[in-house]
Amino acid sequence: MLTVANQATFIPLAAAVINAMPDSWWTDNPDYVESWYSLTKDSTGTLRGVSNRGTMTVEPYFVNRF
Repeated sequence: MLTVANQATFIPLAAAVINAMPDSWWTDNPDYVESWYSLTKDSTGTLRGVSNRGTMTVEPYFVNRF
C-alpha cells in the first residue's frame, strides 16, 4: 500500500505501520485461553468455550436495592 504525498511522491505506508508494531505482537501469547460469545441473564451451569478449551461455571446473581 502506498500513500500519495504532494501529488508526486509515493510513501510506503504499510511498511511504516508494520515497523511500528511491537515485536511481542508477532509472538504466540499463551495468556489467551478461550472466548464465550453468548452469556445471558438466564445462563446457569457449566458452559464450554467457543474453541472447547475452557469451561466456566455461571449462576444468576441478584443485587438487593437499598
